[in-house]
Amino acid sequence: MESKNTFILHETEAFMRGELDNVTVAHGRIVLDLVSGGHVPYGCYTSPAVPLPTFDALRVSWNAGTPPGTAVEAQARVMVDGNWTSWSSFGRWSPYLEREGAAPVTKGAVNLLPDSLVLDSKTATQAQLRIYLYTKDEHTTPSVSLVGVSVRAVDVIPAGGRPINARLHLMPYAVARRAPALQPVMDLAICLASLTNRWGADILPEEFALAMRDCRSTDAERNLSFAAAAAGCWGFPCWACWGNLALLRSEVRAGYGVIVGLESTPAQQAAGMPPLRYAALRGFRQGAQPAALLVDPYAAAEDFDTETELLLDDFLVAWNNTALCMRKRDPDGALPGCPARTSAWLRRVPKVAPDLFAMYIGSTQHVLPDDFCAALPAPAAPAAPEEAPAEDAAPTDAPDTPDSPAEIPVPQETASQAAPVHGGILAWSTLDEHPHATTAHRQFHYVTPEQGCIRLAVPPPPGTRAEPRKYTVYAIEPSGSMLVGDVMI
Repeated sequence: MESKNTFILHETEAFMRGELDNVTVAHGRIVLDLVSGGHVPYGCYTSPAVPLPTFDALRVSWNAGTPPGTAVEAQARVMVDGNWTSWSSFGRWSPYLEREGAAPVTKGAVNLLPDSLVLDSKTATQAQLRIYLYTKDEHTTPSVSLVGVSVRAVDVIPAGGRPINARLHLMPYAVARRAPALQPVMDLAICLASLTNRWGADILPEEFALAMRDCRSTDAERNLSFAAAAAGCWGFPCWACWGNLALLRSEVRAGYGVIVGLESTPAQQAAGMPPLRYAALRGFRQGAQPAALLVDPYAAAEDFDTETELLLDDFLVAWNNTALCMRKRDPDGALPGCPARTSAWLRRVPKVAPDLFAMYIGSTQHVLPDDFCAALPAPAAPAAPEEAPAEDAAPTDAPDTPDSPAEIPVPQETASQAAPVHGGILAWSTLDEHPHATTAHRQFHYVTPEQGCIRLAVPPPPGTRAEPRKYTVYAIEPSGSMLVGDVMI
């Protein structure tokens, strides 16, 4: 599961090597301790110090189940010139919070970015991780199933590995066919869906896009740590790492796809691609002109046209050496607190309009707020690097020791937990002429609520007889939770 520059803690035996403060390991996951029948409000797991190849940058990954009212927060520190830096937080995470990655801050040689830590003119030789677990409800606990760190090694000759000729069958999706409001982050979400749906998960890219979105950073700075956390929440072990061609070849040889970051050429940017885009690696082709086989969501307007290939030399020039690795879903399935799908009824509202339909959960109407699809507030403009606290001071956004409960803010409810809801997606689809491998391959129509309902009527083509059609409605909240309902019209 790991390479020389990547360290992963997963399952009971690995977790027991670290320090447990107000937490325990149960069924292969880190959970809060039970005291007098209730979970303590917070706890901390600290990994052992990890020797790594000399490096100048670090990424942290975690997979956790966080039911509403709970959250986790990963932190890391590195050893520079024989001394440990202070702990750096990568933000609290839960699908049910307004998730924010780390605020950019510079402290000496340490530059903290939303999902990575970069050293300026310095290198480090060790790293250490810790992750805090929080809960507002003594009957509920978050659970951590994976914690990992990957570093960008310096002065290392990249390994090419043994060539391989293999092709994986990933699910292709195009950015052009997905929700326009989420387009800036959709390529990474599509890649997650491509990898998970090949194993029968049938997750919509929009579900991933909303669950992993970083509300602090700009859309151009997609948060790989949050993406790995979202995949892990659905039960797929996932982590971000720096890699080389040998890593990619070994993953494909083992039957696993990999998400890779590609830097677009000026010509590609002029054609509408972002400067950095994400694609799913689906194999390699050997021969006179070796090539990397990709699912590139920006490559075409139709789903199956996104299955492309790039000459291997061109691929290695475009690849920024970041990768997201994934494994099959754990036998236990999704983690507790994973965004869920709930069935809903659709009923016509004839007194308002014959083509308006209300959503019901059981016998109770679920009113869609007028601003259900409202855009999230734009991230604040980047400020000047913050003045860092003294070396021995605790980080301002988390306690430095696990025995200071007064300093630990309780996770707050956000849009997905209290009305009004902002940033959701409302869409409908009908059955196409031919069946599809996954729901996401259907033609989706993205709309906004009207008077708490959804308008579905579509006029039949001229000269045709209107026959009953099955409509499916999808109301996806900012947490990634979704209401799904069918109706015949």
